[in-house]
Amino acid sequence: MVVAFASNENTNGAKRAENHPFFVHSSERDTMAGASFLSIHRLFLSVTMIFSCLRLSNSFRSSAGLVYSRRVPHPFASSACRPLALSSASSSPDTESSSSEQQSVDVTIESPWGGSRVHERGLARKRNSNRRFRQHVNPLARKYQTPAALSHDWPASSYADMSKPLHLDIGCGKGGFLLNMTDSDMSYNYLGLEIRPLVAQFARERIAIYGYTGHLDYVGCNANVDLDRTLSRYQQAVPNRESLALQRVSIQFPDPHFKTAHAKRRLVTQELVSWLAAFMPPQATVFLQSDIKEVLDDMRMRFREYPVYFQDTLEDTAAYLPQNVLGVPTEREVSVLGKELPVYRALFTRTAEDYAQNKEASLPLS
Repeated sequence: MVVAFASNENTNGAKRAENHPFFVHSSERDTMAGASFLSIHRLFLSVTMIFSCLRLSNSFRSSAGLVYSRRVPHPFASSACRPLALSSASSSPDTESSSSEQQSVDVTIESPWGGSRVHERGLARKRNSNRRFRQHVNPLARKYQTPAALSHDWPASSYADMSKPLHLDIGCGKGGFLLNMTDSDMSYNYLGLEIRPLVAQFARERIAIYGYTGHLDYVGCNANVDLDRTLSRYQQAVPNRESLALQRVSIQFPDPHFKTAHAKRRLVTQELVSWLAAFMPPQATVFLQSDIKEVLDDMRMRFREYPVYFQDTLEDTAAYLPQNVLGVPTEREVSVLGKELPVYRALFTRTAEDYAQNKEASLPLS
């Protein structure tokens, strides 16, 4: 500790201060302060030079070909996973090529539903059995705009009989509902779509455990990005391609996204409804349910915007189905009903209107 005493008119006090063992003259204090400033300045210059050397090193490695960057097209630049509203625009090949160049980025985007990273995270979850799954994700995040990781022989590799009708559960979670559906009715093939990678992986692992291989499959994907490609792949594997296989769709208890700013993240969109209309035959059904009235009303309104393709079984929008028409409850439904809370339900039926011949009906009702 350094102690400095200011000068005083009292001579005796000044002499006592000078005789203090920690007394330092003002000139010496200035010298010490200057030395400290120089030390800090030299440290700053050293750190700056280190960062400069790192930048030069990276620049040299890149110019020498030691660092590679691959241009990957933007997910929506591919016609395989482009929303219906974007695919309707026509342009010349030159325009399309320039557009693809503008939409490409200098990063490598790995599918969140496949690859070593998901496998490693799945192993980490197995080592820690108490680890919980993430409940919410942002479906608009860039990594969730990539196509699903489907094998080259899917869906024939996942289903024993492709002639069966298909039940699609969008937002299947851990897959418990479809496991119970498969157990109760083997006359359908069942397909669950889940956006959370680890949850989709967990659901796939349960298929073999319960002995439903060949009847059930789970695919990790963003339904609002890759539903049309997934259903196209399935329909191409159906023995009679003229007969649409998608007979039943269920959307149950989706993420509500309560905040107004997050409403655009909700599952049911105009593109989703339009894609379902393209792959569902007449008399096929869409079952909706949620324990949040506003969420159910929002999903219901999206389907009501397409009256040419989907007919609500209840004319009154204030009325809801009293029972689950599928007869098999989800885990969420059991929990909500156990607390004596209401569940809101709606059922839509596919009309006989041909989607391919009625292009005007692809736009929502104004």
